[in-house]
Amino acid sequence: MCRLIFAYSKIPYEDITIYDIKQFLKFKEANEKVGPGDFPMLEWNGKMIHGSDAIGRMLAKMYGLAGAGIYEQAQADTIIGIISNLNHAIIEYTKGAFGVYSIDKEKVYTETFEPGVKKYFAMLEKFASQGPQDGFFFSSGVTYADFAAANMFQLVAILHPELLTEYKNVKSITQRVFALPQLQKYLNSRPSLQEIMEKTRVLKQSHAEKRKMCSKKSKEAKVCMLQQMSLSLSHFVKGTEHE
Repeated sequence: MCRLIFAYSKIPYEDITIYDIKQFLKFKEANEKVGPGDFPMLEWNGKMIHGSDAIGRMLAKMYGLAGAGIYEQAQADTIIGIISNLNHAIIEYTKGAFGVYSIDKEKVYTETFEPGVKKYFAMLEKFASQGPQDGFFFSSGVTYADFAAANMFQLVAILHPELLTEYKNVKSITQRVFALPQLQKYLNSRPSLQEIMEKTRVLKQSHAEKRKMCSKKSKEAKVCMLQQMSLSLSHFVKGTEHE
């Protein structure tokens, strides 16, 4: 979501993706107070903001993607909350599918993934069906809620597209988001979810070997084996900085 906001708003930034312990320790040398649990994070004007939703909400307000007016902004935030709950419901299955760790896929799918997708996408579909039908969630135009919904729809479509057939309005929003001219350069350059999945599987094998070498006392070494992400703006366009 945050990268889509940057791309749409034409904001340059430094994207640091940390995949393994070596990268994390190198990053920590320059950022002594950063721990594995601090990701994702955004460095902005020398200050750190943590958490995907908080970062996305801040950037949306900065670059006019939070919604028009107080009510619409509250509705956009509600949609983000739904997507956050959906993410919590499917994260275990998703990490298993991406090869981050082993799970009982059938059990997790039945108990959390499928029910979560059906519950929260039904809520998103209700919002989408009340929108303008030829645009996004709101008649005022695209918001960060559209970006977040599109990313989530794409993720679930990679894993289990058969679960999404009922949510035609969310699908339409997703298609419109990924057709935006402002996003094409970024979308054409970013790795696909399939590529990320394959890379994660390969990295898992490497991580298994590195775990044998890590100190048992190093909590950071154990935690940071999972892929983490940090975003850092390289600079800001004059007039867009906010305190």
